[in-house]
Order: sequence, then C-alpha cells, then structure tokens
Amino acid sequence: MPHIIDDATVVRNGTTRRCSIVVDKNRVDYIGEQTAVYRWMRMPVSEFVMTPGYVMLDFSFGNPRSFSEFKSYMQQHFLAKGCTTLLVVCNVRYEKQLPDALQHLRLHLLNSPIDYFIGVKIPLRTLTPSFVRACKRLHIPVLFVELNGDERIEKLAWGWMYDTFASYPLPLVPYWLTPPTKQAEQHWQHVLAHARIPFLPFALKERVPLALDVLKKIGIYPQKGDIRIGGELDYNLYAKSNLVAEMFAVDYDKHVPVITVHNGKVMKAGNELFFHPGFGRERIVRAPGMFTANFT
Repeated sequence: MPHIIDDATVVRNGTTRRCSIVVDKNRVDYIGEQTAVYRWMRMPVSEFVMTPGYVMLDFSFGNPRSFSEFKSYMQQHFLAKGCTTLLVVCNVRYEKQLPDALQHLRLHLLNSPIDYFIGVKIPLRTLTPSFVRACKRLHIPVLFVELNGDERIEKLAWGWMYDTFASYPLPLVPYWLTPPTKQAEQHWQHVLAHARIPFLPFALKERVPLALDVLKKIGIYPQKGDIRIGGELDYNLYAKSNLVAEMFAVDYDKHVPVITVHNGKVMKAGNELFFHPGFGRERIVRAPGMFTANFT
C-alpha cells in the first residue's frame, strides 16, 4: 500500500535535505515538498535523521560458518550498524578456480537477510586479459589485487589488457598484504592511470559504509546506496538528539540507527534486530562505472 515518509531530514553524500518521500511497492515514487495532495497514510519522521541503507565490504564470507555463527556475525557487524547491502569478496588464486569458488560463496550466502554483490580478490599474477574476460562473463563488478608494495606492476602487459578493460571497465582495487608506503600507493595510481585502466586509488575498509563515489565506480549505484526516485526502500533513521546540531553529522563508530529498513522490511527497531534468513538476494552489475565520470 502506498504511504508517505513525512517531513524527513535526509542526509546523503554530505548534504542535508528536508523533504517528504512517497513510497509505492517498496520503491521511492516521489521526493519533494508537494505531498499535501496525497491522502495516503503518513509516517512522520521529523524527530529523526534519515540516511540511505549502507553498503559495506567484507572479505570473510569465503570462510565456512555455522548458521548460528553466520547469524551472529551478520547481526553484530551489519544489521546493528545500518548495513542493508554487502559487497562480499571471493578469494581466487587461479582462473580455473573462479566458477567453483563463486558457487561455494553463493551457497554460504543463501541465508543472507540482506542483498549482496560479489567481488573477487586475486594475486597480481592472476591478473590477465583472460581472467578479466571471465569476470565479464560472470558479471563480477570489482577486482581486488593483492600487493606487497614491492611488485614491479609497471611490467605487466597493460597494453594487452587495455582493450579488455575498455569493453568492460572492471575497476581494480589495491589489497595491501602489508601496510603500504606512500610511494607504493602513488606508484599504483601512476601506473594504472598511465595505462588508462579503471582503478580505485586506495584500499577499501571493511565493515564501514562505502562512499557514493566508490559505489558508482563499482556499479553498485544506482541499485543501492542512495535514496532516490525509483530506488528501493533502504534507509536508516537516527535520533536527531544524538547527532551534531544543524549538520546532523553521523559518526558510524559512535552512532547507531534507531530503525533500519531493507527493501521495505524492518531489520532493526531500537535494540531489537530482525534476522530474516534468505530475504537477501544476489544483485548483478551489468556495466561497472556507468554512472561515474572517471576512475582517477
């Protein structure tokens, strides 16, 4: 049934907007101030600050967990923090392992209460045009590349790989096995920018909200990570009294949402978490980077 989230203070991508949101079939149908003509049920949220449901990264789901361990891990690290979508990562050493590794990970995520995208982590030696083409066939949206910091990455055959990346702009993300020096980070950025390969400059942190710019480069946006017309109903509500006045800054380490909704279903209300096994589903990225201006 259509309803209106009334008088919302929406914080997204560093900006704040006061508006009302018309929801129909768990999708955002309208965002604006002109909702007086609607006669549907209203949910006043003026005492709260609304943020999009968060997308968070995790590398650990390739490790087997019992159902109770899986549930506890999801609740503690994601549901309690307002995460409504995961970017989970499949660890692959060789190209021939990729299909079986993906299938194993999917089986482990059958009970996921929230949606998920699947990325892949590989050693640098596995990065070849053939592997990138395999990722394209399997709709992998992002590749994490293991680095020590002393690799001669400029020696890779980037010229051979350019055409493959041009047809499928799969972003490469550094995964540092040891803390990188500034020189190592700059070298990564310089080599890939010069080779015109899509990449992210820095490593991504686990279990914190991924920035909208990152979501655009991976291709997760516009499916997830934003409150927008046509988007799914994923959001968090924070008590205004707990946030910094006027700017309503959310500190993800200190503040916890009062309410979390994923695709129209309540996942958190106060101190209570609702675990819905299998409610989440795998999401597919057809074209990484479609909504980003560049990868530099």
